[in-house]
Amino acid sequence: MEHEAFQLEKQHVHQVYESTASYFNDLQGKAWPRVRQFLLEQKPGSLIADIGCGTGKYLDVNHLVYNLGCDYCGPLIEIARNKGCEVMICDNLHLPFRDLCFNAIISVGGMRF
Repeated sequence: MEHEAFQLEKQHVHQVYESTASYFNDLQGKAWPRVRQFLLEQKPGSLIADIGCGTGKYLDVNHLVYNLGCDYCGPLIEIARNKGCEVMICDNLHLPFRDLCFNAIISVGGMRF
């Protein structure tokens, strides 16, 4: 059953993101005001993670904190990396981070078609 679920997710989620990644900059629009405000309120020097960062639109909101983004979709990560964001590919269900290593974490689902 778990293998079937993985295959369905791969086909109907991951492949869709990978095939539409180049359009995400236009589709994503501006940062959500409350998320932007939350990020701006973080103390200078804080370590902030954006899990499912997509193209990295929240990673450059506050330049006084250290931002790290991760996403499962390689093409989205490449777009964020080309913007100068610190990003990595990983599955948000199996994050490669120690517990309690971030000062704040965001995970915002902002995809609209």
